[in-house]
Amino acid sequence: MRKMILLIMALCDNLGVSGWRKGVYNLKKVKRYFRKAQQLKRSTSKDKTKRAKREQLIIDAHMAYLELANSFIDRAEETISSISSTNLMVHLRIAEIQKYIAHAERQMDQIRRRVVEGETIAHHEKVFSLFEEHTEWINKGKAGVSQELGLKVCVVKDQFGFLLHHRVMQKETDDQIAVSIIKETKERFPQLTSCTFDKGFHSPANQKDLAVLLDKVILPRKGKLSAINKE
Repeated sequence: MRKMILLIMALCDNLGVSGWRKGVYNLKKVKRYFRKAQQLKRSTSKDKTKRAKREQLIIDAHMAYLELANSFIDRAEETISSISSTNLMVHLRIAEIQKYIAHAERQMDQIRRRVVEGETIAHHEKVFSLFEEHTEWINKGKAGVSQELGLKVCVVKDQFGFLLHHRVMQKETDDQIAVSIIKETKERFPQLTSCTFDKGFHSPANQKDLAVLLDKVILPRKGKLSAINKE
Protein backbone atom coordinates (compact mmCIF):
# COMPACT_ATOMS: atom_id res chain seq x y z
CA MET A 1 0.00 0.00 0.00
CA ARG A 2 2.78 2.43 0.96
CA LYS A 3 4.72 1.75 -2.23
CA MET A 4 1.61 2.11 -4.38
CA ILE A 5 0.80 5.52 -2.91
CA LEU A 6 4.39 6.78 -3.19
CA LEU A 7 4.66 5.70 -6.83
CA ILE A 8 1.35 7.21 -7.91
CA MET A 9 2.20 10.44 -6.05
CA ALA A 10 5.46 10.69 -8.00
CA LEU A 11 3.77 9.88 -11.32
CA CYS A 12 1.00 12.43 -10.81
CA ASP A 13 3.49 15.08 -9.73
CA ASN A 14 5.55 14.44 -12.88
CA LEU A 15 2.49 14.61 -15.17
CA GLY A 16 0.76 17.46 -13.36
CA VAL A 17 -2.23 15.28 -12.46
CA SER A 18 -4.19 16.37 -9.37
CA GLY A 19 -5.75 14.19 -6.72
CA TRP A 20 -2.72 12.89 -4.81
CA ARG A 21 -1.29 16.03 -3.23
CA LYS A 22 -2.27 14.76 0.22
CA GLY A 23 -0.26 11.60 -0.34
CA VAL A 24 1.90 12.06 2.77
CA TYR A 25 -1.21 12.56 4.91
CA ASN A 26 -2.78 9.48 3.31
CA LEU A 27 0.30 7.41 4.10
CA LYS A 28 0.15 8.45 7.75
CA LYS A 29 -3.56 7.62 7.86
CA VAL A 30 -2.97 4.15 6.41
CA LYS A 31 -0.17 3.55 8.90
CA ARG A 32 -2.34 4.71 11.80
CA TYR A 33 -5.16 2.33 10.87
CA PHE A 34 -2.71 -0.50 10.32
CA ARG A 35 -1.01 0.03 13.67
CA LYS A 36 -4.35 0.13 15.48
CA ALA A 37 -5.32 -3.23 13.98
CA GLN A 38 -1.87 -4.69 14.58
CA GLN A 39 -1.65 -3.71 18.25
CA LEU A 40 -4.96 -5.24 19.32
CA LYS A 41 -4.31 -8.52 21.11
CA ARG A 42 -6.73 -11.37 21.59
CA SER A 43 -8.22 -11.71 25.08
CA THR A 44 -6.98 -14.47 27.37
CA SER A 45 -9.95 -14.04 29.71
CA LYS A 46 -11.97 -17.09 30.68
CA ASP A 47 -15.11 -14.99 30.28
CA LYS A 48 -16.61 -15.84 26.87
CA THR A 49 -18.37 -12.47 26.67
CA LYS A 50 -15.12 -10.56 27.15
CA ARG A 51 -13.34 -12.75 24.60
CA ALA A 52 -16.11 -12.25 22.05
CA LYS A 53 -16.11 -8.48 22.62
CA ARG A 54 -12.35 -8.32 22.14
CA GLU A 55 -12.54 -10.47 19.03
CA GLN A 56 -15.12 -8.12 17.54
CA LEU A 57 -12.88 -5.12 18.26
CA ILE A 58 -10.06 -6.83 16.37
CA ILE A 59 -12.32 -7.62 13.42
CA ASP A 60 -13.71 -4.05 13.34
CA ALA A 61 -10.20 -2.54 13.37
CA HIS A 62 -9.08 -4.77 10.51
CA MET A 63 -12.24 -4.08 8.50
CA ALA A 64 -11.68 -0.33 8.93
CA TYR A 65 -8.13 -0.74 7.65
CA LEU A 66 -9.30 -2.85 4.69
CA GLU A 67 -12.00 -0.32 3.75
CA LEU A 68 -9.46 2.52 3.83
CA ALA A 69 -6.94 0.54 1.80
CA ASN A 70 -9.58 -0.44 -0.74
CA SER A 71 -10.60 3.22 -1.17
CA PHE A 72 -7.00 4.12 -2.07
CA ILE A 73 -6.79 1.23 -4.53
CA ASP A 74 -9.99 2.42 -6.21
CA ARG A 75 -8.57 5.95 -6.43
CA ALA A 76 -5.29 4.68 -7.82
CA GLU A 77 -7.02 2.64 -10.51
CA GLU A 78 -9.25 5.60 -11.40
CA THR A 79 -6.19 7.85 -11.70
CA ILE A 80 -4.34 5.34 -13.88
CA SER A 81 -7.31 4.95 -16.22
CA SER A 82 -7.46 8.74 -16.66
CA ILE A 83 -3.81 9.01 -17.75
CA SER A 84 -3.31 9.07 -21.50
CA SER A 85 0.31 9.06 -22.60
CA THR A 86 2.48 7.52 -25.31
CA ASN A 87 5.60 7.92 -23.19
CA LEU A 88 7.23 4.54 -22.55
CA MET A 89 8.47 5.54 -19.08
CA VAL A 90 4.94 6.50 -18.06
CA HIS A 91 3.66 3.08 -19.11
CA LEU A 92 6.49 1.38 -17.20
CA ARG A 93 5.63 3.37 -14.06
CA ILE A 94 1.96 2.49 -14.42
CA ALA A 95 2.88 -1.19 -14.78
CA GLU A 96 4.92 -0.95 -11.57
CA ILE A 97 2.00 0.68 -9.74
CA GLN A 98 -0.34 -2.06 -10.98
CA LYS A 99 2.09 -4.66 -9.65
CA TYR A 100 1.88 -3.16 -6.16
CA ILE A 101 -1.90 -2.86 -6.44
CA ALA A 102 -1.99 -6.61 -7.08
CA HIS A 103 0.25 -7.17 -4.02
CA ALA A 104 -2.04 -4.98 -1.90
CA GLU A 105 -5.16 -6.82 -3.05
CA ARG A 106 -3.59 -10.18 -2.24
CA GLN A 107 -2.60 -9.05 1.25
CA MET A 108 -6.03 -7.57 1.87
CA ASP A 109 -7.68 -10.81 0.79
CA GLN A 110 -5.45 -12.80 3.14
CA ILE A 111 -6.14 -10.42 6.05
CA ARG A 112 -9.88 -10.76 5.49
CA ARG A 113 -9.69 -14.54 5.28
CA ARG A 114 -7.39 -14.89 8.29
CA VAL A 115 -8.87 -12.34 10.71
CA VAL A 116 -12.53 -12.12 9.74
CA GLU A 117 -13.19 -15.64 8.46
CA GLY A 118 -10.71 -17.42 10.76
CA GLU A 119 -8.99 -19.21 7.89
CA THR A 120 -5.39 -20.45 8.07
CA ILE A 121 -3.49 -19.15 5.03
CA ALA A 122 -1.68 -21.91 3.15
CA HIS A 123 2.11 -21.57 3.16
CA HIS A 124 2.39 -21.49 -0.63
CA GLU A 125 0.13 -18.40 -0.76
CA LYS A 126 2.35 -16.35 1.54
CA VAL A 127 4.78 -13.76 0.15
CA PHE A 128 7.70 -12.89 2.43
CA SER A 129 9.15 -9.98 0.45
CA LEU A 130 7.53 -7.55 -1.99
CA PHE A 131 10.88 -6.50 -3.43
CA GLU A 132 12.48 -9.96 -3.68
CA GLU A 133 9.50 -12.15 -4.48
CA HIS A 134 11.59 -15.32 -4.67
CA THR A 135 12.28 -15.08 -0.91
CA GLU A 136 11.33 -18.22 1.03
CA TRP A 137 10.81 -19.02 4.71
CA ILE A 138 13.61 -21.39 5.68
CA ASN A 139 13.25 -23.61 8.75
CA LYS A 140 16.82 -24.48 9.71
CA GLY A 141 15.93 -26.86 12.53
CA LYS A 142 18.94 -25.68 14.52
CA ALA A 143 19.50 -23.94 17.84
CA GLY A 144 19.88 -20.17 17.80
CA VAL A 145 18.39 -18.73 14.62
CA SER A 146 15.89 -21.45 13.72
CA GLN A 147 14.32 -19.58 10.78
CA GLU A 148 15.70 -17.38 8.03
CA LEU A 149 14.37 -15.56 4.99
CA GLY A 150 16.08 -16.03 1.64
CA LEU A 151 17.01 -18.95 -0.57
CA LYS A 152 18.97 -22.06 0.30
CA VAL A 153 22.18 -22.78 -1.61
CA CYS A 154 23.58 -26.30 -1.85
CA VAL A 155 27.35 -26.58 -2.35
CA VAL A 156 29.59 -29.53 -3.15
CA LYS A 157 33.17 -29.28 -1.84
CA ASP A 158 36.20 -31.49 -2.24
CA GLN A 159 38.35 -32.68 0.67
CA PHE A 160 40.36 -29.46 0.54
CA GLY A 161 37.34 -27.18 0.75
CA PHE A 162 37.31 -26.11 -2.91
CA LEU A 163 33.86 -25.64 -4.42
CA LEU A 164 33.08 -28.16 -7.15
CA HIS A 165 29.47 -27.18 -7.78
CA HIS A 166 26.59 -25.18 -6.32
CA ARG A 167 22.86 -24.81 -6.81
CA VAL A 168 20.43 -22.10 -5.73
CA MET A 169 17.35 -23.93 -4.48
CA GLN A 170 13.94 -22.46 -5.25
CA LYS A 171 10.99 -24.36 -3.80
CA GLU A 172 13.21 -27.42 -3.41
CA THR A 173 14.29 -29.52 -0.45
CA ASP A 174 17.65 -31.22 0.13
CA ASP A 175 16.34 -34.71 -0.54
CA GLN A 176 14.88 -33.59 -3.88
CA ILE A 177 18.23 -32.47 -5.31
CA ALA A 178 20.65 -35.02 -3.82
CA VAL A 179 20.87 -37.20 -6.93
CA SER A 180 20.73 -34.44 -9.55
CA ILE A 181 23.47 -32.33 -7.96
CA ILE A 182 25.81 -35.34 -7.84
CA LYS A 183 25.08 -36.11 -11.51
CA GLU A 184 25.85 -32.49 -12.42
CA THR A 185 29.05 -32.53 -10.36
CA LYS A 186 30.23 -35.79 -11.94
CA GLU A 187 29.76 -34.27 -15.40
CA ARG A 188 32.34 -31.66 -14.41
CA PHE A 189 34.49 -33.93 -12.27
CA PRO A 190 34.19 -37.57 -13.44
CA GLN A 191 36.75 -38.63 -10.82
CA LEU A 192 34.24 -37.97 -8.01
CA THR A 193 33.69 -41.37 -6.35
CA SER A 194 32.45 -40.58 -2.83
CA CYS A 195 30.40 -37.99 -1.01
CA THR A 196 29.20 -37.24 2.52
CA PHE A 197 25.78 -35.65 2.94
CA ASP A 198 23.83 -33.99 5.75
CA LYS A 199 20.78 -35.73 7.22
CA GLY A 200 18.34 -33.65 5.18
CA PHE A 201 19.43 -35.34 1.95
CA HIS A 202 18.37 -38.81 3.01
CA SER A 203 15.58 -40.83 1.46
CA PRO A 204 15.40 -44.54 0.60
CA ALA A 205 15.37 -43.69 -3.11
CA ASN A 206 18.41 -41.41 -2.77
CA GLN A 207 20.29 -44.14 -0.87
CA LYS A 208 19.70 -46.50 -3.77
CA ASP A 209 20.32 -44.07 -6.65
CA LEU A 210 23.47 -42.53 -5.16
CA ALA A 211 24.97 -45.99 -4.64
CA VAL A 212 24.87 -46.40 -8.43
CA LEU A 213 26.63 -43.07 -9.03
CA LEU A 214 29.28 -43.27 -6.29
CA ASP A 215 31.52 -45.97 -4.84
CA LYS A 216 31.05 -44.66 -1.30
CA VAL A 217 27.98 -42.82 0.00
CA ILE A 218 27.61 -41.49 3.54
CA LEU A 219 23.97 -40.47 3.83
CA PRO A 220 22.83 -40.23 7.48
CA ARG A 221 19.20 -40.91 8.31
CA LYS A 222 17.03 -38.52 10.28
CA GLY A 223 16.01 -39.40 13.83
CA LYS A 224 16.94 -42.48 15.84
CA LEU A 225 18.26 -45.51 14.00
CA SER A 226 16.47 -48.83 14.19
CA ALA A 227 18.37 -51.94 15.29
CA ILE A 228 18.70 -53.05 11.65
CA ASN A 229 20.09 -49.70 10.49
CA LYS A 230 22.57 -49.61 13.39
CA GLU A 231 24.00 -52.88 12.15
